Amino acid sequence: MLKKEQQRNSDSRRLHGIDAAGNALHGILYQGLALLLIPAVLLLAWLLVLRQPALERELVDEVAAGYAASRAQAIAAQTAAVQARLQSMLASDELTALLPAPAPETLAGAAADALAGFPDAVGLRVFALDDRGTAGLQEGEGGLVNHIEIDLVRRASNGEPTMPEAYRAGEQWLYSFAERGTLDGDGERLVALLSYDERLLRDSLAAPEDQGGTFSLLQRLQGRGAGAETRVFGPGPGERAARAAVAGTPWFVVFTPGEALVASLEAKVSQPLLALLLLLLAGSAGFALVARRYPALLRREVARAEAAAEHRTPYTLKVPELAPIARSLRKLTLRRTRMDGVPRVPEAAAPAPATVSSAPSREAVSGPAEALPAHIFRAYDIRGIADTELDDDTVYRIGAAIGTLADSLGEQTLLLGYDGRVSSGRIRAGLERALLQAGRDVIDIGLVPTPLAYFAAHQFEDATSALIVTGSHNPAEYNGVKLYLQRKPVASGDIERVREIALSGKFTQGSGHKLQRDVASDYLDELVGDVAIAMPLKIVVDAGNGATGHLAPTLFEELGCEVIPLYCDIDGSFPNHPPDTSVAANLADLQEAVRREGADFGVAFDGDGDRVAAVTGSGEIVAADYLLMLFAQDVITRNPGADVVYDVKCSRNLAQLVTSLGGRGVLWRTGHTHIKEKVAETGALVGGEFSGHMVFGERWFGFDDGLYAAARLAEIVSSSESSLDELLGQFHHSASTPEIIIPVDEAQKFQLVEAFRQQADFGDGRINDLDGVRVDYTRGWGLLRASNTSAALTARFEGDDETALQEIMTRFREQLAKVHPDLEPNF
Repeated sequence: MLKKEQQRNSDSRRLHGIDAAGNALHGILYQGLALLLIPAVLLLAWLLVLRQPALERELVDEVAAGYAASRAQAIAAQTAAVQARLQSMLASDELTALLPAPAPETLAGAAADALAGFPDAVGLRVFALDDRGTAGLQEGEGGLVNHIEIDLVRRASNGEPTMPEAYRAGEQWLYSFAERGTLDGDGERLVALLSYDERLLRDSLAAPEDQGGTFSLLQRLQGRGAGAETRVFGPGPGERAARAAVAGTPWFVVFTPGEALVASLEAKVSQPLLALLLLLLAGSAGFALVARRYPALLRREVARAEAAAEHRTPYTLKVPELAPIARSLRKLTLRRTRMDGVPRVPEAAAPAPATVSSAPSREAVSGPAEALPAHIFRAYDIRGIADTELDDDTVYRIGAAIGTLADSLGEQTLLLGYDGRVSSGRIRAGLERALLQAGRDVIDIGLVPTPLAYFAAHQFEDATSALIVTGSHNPAEYNGVKLYLQRKPVASGDIERVREIALSGKFTQGSGHKLQRDVASDYLDELVGDVAIAMPLKIVVDAGNGATGHLAPTLFEELGCEVIPLYCDIDGSFPNHPPDTSVAANLADLQEAVRREGADFGVAFDGDGDRVAAVTGSGEIVAADYLLMLFAQDVITRNPGADVVYDVKCSRNLAQLVTSLGGRGVLWRTGHTHIKEKVAETGALVGGEFSGHMVFGERWFGFDDGLYAAARLAEIVSSSESSLDELLGQFHHSASTPEIIIPVDEAQKFQLVEAFRQQADFGDGRINDLDGVRVDYTRGWGLLRASNTSAALTARFEGDDETALQEIMTRFREQLAKVHPDLEPNF
């Protein structure tokens, strides 16, 4: 039974390719326990074998020395007192009056009287000596019993320093002190010799009350060499004896600690070792407790994280280290839940994509084409009405031509993505078939916004070019193809080369292979890891039923914001409003939702997500050039001197702001491809155009990305104490118009602008023909240019005030009427 249970557990662990081997927690705990025990055992052994005995010796020696020193100090004080009293006696009037030449009997009587002042003394002798000193004295004379007493009297008589000495007299030890009195006029002086028996120091050398040891008294022998000593009192010094010199004497007090004292001192040294041992046992028990209880706690917390992954209900984990995993689990679960509802191919799409790994067997199209609509091959993409201008034959030729062009560039593998338009499935399938039959390998990244295809080209080492089936911001009936070659926007002439190859029918042949990859999760992880939201925001997200619908809400939720989704269901018919964010009418619902919800701001994305528009908390639309001002201010603040690229339709307040911040403004041609190229060329850290394409070279990859730009806007607002309205209010605002569209014949639009440039009279204005005709005046500017993406002219005007604005518009209108009388300008 046990083996079956173990087998079931093992099989369960191997589910989904995940297995568990060993127990890392136990391994870490064992390592930690080893790191604790091994040094501790070595330390304990060192303490027991080496350090403890040394500490015991040091402590016993210190205590013994203390005992000896204290008794030595007491004896020194006692002898000093005796010497002081003896000097005082010699200086008394009774004795000094005996000089000169007192009779021995007189001196003996005086000494006997003075002895009463020394109650414990056994003898006091007083001598009257002349210049001869003790030369005439012999042992026994005057009571001197030996040469030690004679030497004491001699040294005292000569004025030499005298120290008391102990010596044996018969069966007992005597302690004698010699002092000299004052000289008289004939050079005579009195010398006193005071003697005590063993009782003098008996109390001072008595054993301690705790019987902790014994005291001895040693005396240094004069003239016998260093180390010559004799024991005067007490037993001989023991093994651990300590000595202390008695000041002013030749004596040493020696204390020998007893066994009881040594044992008590050694016990004190052992107490810390016992405490250390107990700590080691407690630490080991702690490790064992953690090893037993922590896995159970982890299992409970993991189970809580799993149960809460599908919900947004807040909860608190008891193991903080699990919080990142729990957040990632919830993020991935909610992300997958949202993205599982996105179809791989729109419902109305023609045949489902092939799942085989090699090229379809359908016959390839070849040979010259009778005709291809020239106008669908635009400056930097291919775009036309899907049903009539992008039929299956045209789509195949475009795909085969792109495959052939990629072959000439050495690109074997191409990324293929598409938006949510009704026709995108059919066009994607046709392009895929053509690419595979042209010998290119295809990585299908599914229904994604255009920036995700760009992002994928920066992630794959062997796939750095991408095709995106998208009609971008155009109405639902349009569709097209955007190209991103070798991690760069298409160069000038690349789209025309595609057309030429498509017309010729000279395609490379081969049998490529197809793979499918999901890049959305990697994209979100990269973006969320880059952008930091200082405080949660409430944001309305209008995806306009476009390709960002399944990603934009998830992005801001993972950034920690409260999201109110608006039109985030992908629907290629765009039932709520057209997907062009540069038209104010298309933002009306977003404005109303921001006001209604009390949001911090709102963002909108065009059909393929490479443009962004913003609405402030008060419901005001943020002009794209003022949004770029906000980004430029943020970037230049961190990167002084940074370049900022902007197109000819942008306010000159932007240029003035960049200059005032210490940056360098770079005016350039309109068009997201042109802006990206200029950002790459100059190394600019940010760029943008009036249509809403924002390009970040700082912290991002240098392509236009509406989602990333919206996230950077959230970062700026969340890091400021001001609202978006207040942040924009700091900039200088001028009177200006939106972009004005003037429909014209597609074939005539560039000639019309050139004629206007050559024939119109702009007075004192300064003409800039970088892209169309931009005329700068002292109080404003005006622009007329040919649209790169539609059959139209575009115009825009700005003045310091309304009067200046109207003056510039009037001049342009009058000059346009002179040059093109049949054109009806709508401004």
